[in-house]
Amino acid sequence: MNKLLFTSFFFISTIFTLSCNNEYLVKGNTCNFFDGSNVYLKSFADGKWTTIDSCEILHGKFQMSGVAEAASVTTLFIDNEAIIPIVLEEGSINIDIEARNVTLDGTTLNRQLSQFFRQKDYYEQLMLDLEREEASLILDGHTAQNANAAIQERMTKIDRELETYIENFIKKHYNNVLGPCIFQLLCSSLPYPIMTEQINRIIEQAPENFLADSFVESFIVAARENSMLTE
Repeated sequence: MNKLLFTSFFFISTIFTLSCNNEYLVKGNTCNFFDGSNVYLKSFADGKWTTIDSCEILHGKFQMSGVAEAASVTTLFIDNEAIIPIVLEEGSINIDIEARNVTLDGTTLNRQLSQFFRQKDYYEQLMLDLEREEASLILDGHTAQNANAAIQERMTKIDRELETYIENFIKKHYNNVLGPCIFQLLCSSLPYPIMTEQINRIIEQAPENFLADSFVESFIVAARENSMLTE
């Protein structure tokens, strides 16, 4: 998984009701390169990071356990580097960290989150391949305009498929923590809060509990204010 995905949007924890005293177990495998590093689970709220749990990596493994009173989206760090968002919830959560990929397994929401990033990476790799094809055409003597024309239709198709995939994923998860989590990821790609057609479609169909999420609510307010300023 591309770690650049996690440079700007780290997640404000969003919570839905579960029974109290639910135990979690986070088990991880890494390459030996990380031995001696510290692993942290952190949440971000009110402008600051809060460490929820931590441990040391030994012989390529780490483990944390505790009580998750409600499911929430946290971020896993190795030392000071944010690696991947994790749904901290009841059950055993498995994390495999390789040189270029990070995968989650164990609980239902973490499997779905991992699948989301795999699919997103797939679309982004397709777009990267087209960009390389465009560069190759230019090196072969084609004009930049002709090279762009050769890949533009396919690029637009992939971009629309990715947009639809993200939108449908958020809608499918309106009623759990993954909906607001991926909505925040989507909004982090924008230069500032703005009501795009895609975001309008998401909000128009959203239930009240999704709209009441702290990030979603604050984004909508800011985006509408910005829209008024540009009218």
